[in-house]
Amino acid sequence: MEISISPVEDDWRTDGIAELVSGWERESGLVLPAGYRTFLIGFNGGRPYPNMFRHTALLPEDGCGNPTEHFLDCLYSVDRVMSWSKELGDRLPAGCLAIGGDPGLLEIILSLRPEDYGDTYSWVRSWASWGSPDNSYLCPQASSFSAWLGMLFDDDERSGHDHWHTPRAERLKRSLEIA
Repeated sequence: MEISISPVEDDWRTDGIAELVSGWERESGLVLPAGYRTFLIGFNGGRPYPNMFRHTALLPEDGCGNPTEHFLDCLYSVDRVMSWSKELGDRLPAGCLAIGGDPGLLEIILSLRPEDYGDTYSWVRSWASWGSPDNSYLCPQASSFSAWLGMLFDDDERSGHDHWHTPRAERLKRSLEIA
């Protein structure tokens, strides 16, 4: 299925994004995975369609047998990724970034940790510090940002399209290639 993407703002704002990303990487000492870095520089976030994903919000040992389906509201702009991840602070595991979210409490997380570099997760936002009993589970999604994009879908009722589609989204949409 082809993936379309529309901007979060009123237009595509990508000027200077490569410099922002490179500056953040130098300052933080972290390097973004190539596929995600290319996405940020080319689109600076956005609202993809299809836009539904599955996850298990509960720990597997808590008996969550069936994945739930959620809408991706948006993938954050580089400014939002950096500011929101900083604001979340110790609630996120070290070496992880919040790169998108659903309209509720689910965040899409990208790992920059050596042991799972580039993996994507969903995470139920919590006010507790990471590693505490109330905040210790990232739900595995995919082994890369591109693989996660490839898992996005719409249901038979086209619920995702109805959530995503506006005349503005349709007018400003671009094709999103999965590398």
